Amino acid sequence: MPDFLRKFIGLLLIFAAVGVASCQALVASCSSPAHASLAVSAPRR
Repeated sequence: MPDFLRKFIGLLLIFAAVGVASCQALVASCSSPAHASLAVSAPRR
């Protein structure tokens, strides 16, 4: 795998992780606490 491609994929993964985390934080802050706890605990099962 070329070096630039590996760096590009790494940056893409970092941006995706930041985007998902900020989106989850936005959903958790906008919804009620019960919904936030359900939304956070659901993917871990």
